Amino acid sequence: MSKLDKILIIQTAFLGDVILALPMVQTLKNHLPESQIDFLCVPVNVPVISNHPSIRNVIPYDKKGADKFDKFIEVLSEIRENEYDVVISPHRYLRSALLTYYSEAKIRVGFNRNSLSFLLTNKVKYGYDKHEVLRNLDLVKALPGINFDDTKVSLKPELYPVETDEILVNELLSGMDFEKLVTFAPCSRWITKQFPIHKSVEVINMLISEGFNIALIGGNDDREYCRRIENRVMNNKFIKLCGKLTPIQSYLVIKKSKALISVDSAAQHLGAAADIPIVIIYGSTDSSFGFYPLVLKHKIVEQSGLDCRPCTDHGRDKCPLGHFKCMEEIEPDKILNEVKNLIV
Repeated sequence: MSKLDKILIIQTAFLGDVILALPMVQTLKNHLPESQIDFLCVPVNVPVISNHPSIRNVIPYDKKGADKFDKFIEVLSEIRENEYDVVISPHRYLRSALLTYYSEAKIRVGFNRNSLSFLLTNKVKYGYDKHEVLRNLDLVKALPGINFDDTKVSLKPELYPVETDEILVNELLSGMDFEKLVTFAPCSRWITKQFPIHKSVEVINMLISEGFNIALIGGNDDREYCRRIENRVMNNKFIKLCGKLTPIQSYLVIKKSKALISVDSAAQHLGAAADIPIVIIYGSTDSSFGFYPLVLKHKIVEQSGLDCRPCTDHGRDKCPLGHFKCMEEIEPDKILNEVKNLIV
């Protein structure tokens, strides 16, 4: 029987991809409680999972900068020193594929869409029709010698804030009625996934007029977008949290809310981890790529009649046709109605 004591997960993509890899980690730990599971990701995502009890160690891998080759060799050396029995790479691109192969692990598991899939010892068919969480679980099933048990499957990503996170969020939300709190995450690093500013303002004002408190969240890169919204909404029911929170702290704000409104970004996966009702707004992407809320109570708002969408599985810096109808034609009152339908 193959040795499965030391396992490395490689996922160097975006925050949402890391969050969606956690059910795989949790399921592995449920099946192999004595195993040591490490996780390799980009530095910005390390704090999100560093407190996870199923993960022994998080290895940061900085892919940026002029010294890319030196960084690659450095992280590869650390991987080899750890002498992993198994390397699993849900990330499919070249550097992750090279790290997987040169890890010297006897068992190397990944998808058939992996850049160097012919170098894997266990190749798994990429299920285009599956949710990303379920696709990742297929990698667990491919481990030789594992007795896969559906009762040990974990579908919900688990996140573990520390006490200081709780204290900060409670201070920021002091005096808020959580029964009327809706978190709004309209930002994305991709313009074609981002909800237009004027539409976001309409949504916020409509929610306020219905008696809701609104928490606007986003990362440091979203500050300018959010500032333009904040300048157009003057109301004490509107809480400006963009750029003030870590992802884990954003998760806590979401968890305290009655509902989350999010575009197709990491925020929706934080919402799935918080297990609250979610309204997701799709622009240039849609649910067919397997990135949608895996929670019972969620609603999708999109312009499904457009022949031009989905035009990408990730997002674009601009609409290739110049009209951005996939977002501009979404009516804010539809979003309001879906929120109300979810939380009644």
